[in-house]
Amino acid sequence: MSHRKSHVKTKAAAVAGAAVVALSGFVPQPLISSAHAASAKISVTGSFITGVKLGAGVNAQFGSNAATAPNGKATISTAGVLAVSKAAKVGGAPQAGSFAFTAVSTVPNVNFTVAGLGPLTLAATGGGGGPVGTMKLKSIILGGVGAAATTLTSGGGTTAKKAGYDITTKNGPIKVGAVVTWGATQPLGAFTQQITLTAAY
Repeated sequence: MSHRKSHVKTKAAAVAGAAVVALSGFVPQPLISSAHAASAKISVTGSFITGVKLGAGVNAQFGSNAATAPNGKATISTAGVLAVSKAAKVGGAPQAGSFAFTAVSTVPNVNFTVAGLGPLTLAATGGGGGPVGTMKLKSIILGGVGAAATTLTSGGGTTAKKAGYDITTKNGPIKVGAVVTWGATQPLGAFTQQITLTAAY
């Protein structure tokens, strides 16, 4: 009887052990060695640019003029034509300025920003006259790359912007005109003012 009991206990223990293994979810696996591997790296590079390029062209020139009254202005058009109010042309050759311009497409429109507007620094002229009075570079006129010219005018600061200008050609040049003004004192003196044009989609 005791032998039978011992056999039953051994059998019960084996069944219980199998049940524990099954319930635990543990399944014995044979030992597997890991595979040999290698890795390497490369980079993916590139850039996206504004799609427009600008370069310096020629300077805009007003020539020599004499103010004949206060509160006047002088305009050089994108075609190089000089118009003066309360002043007389006395020499020099007026000339429109220019920027070299290239775009990848005429779509989308371009945002132009010009810096360098505002008060002009007058210096003594070649003959020793001046400086007297004050002048300012009020506006820059851009043409040649759109259906019509556009004027960028300072609102009191040194920059002006034309947003969404519809260009009609991918190749310039951009022709540059300008407007200078003076106030209550008739100006006397020479000026050179650098402007910076930025174009971006």
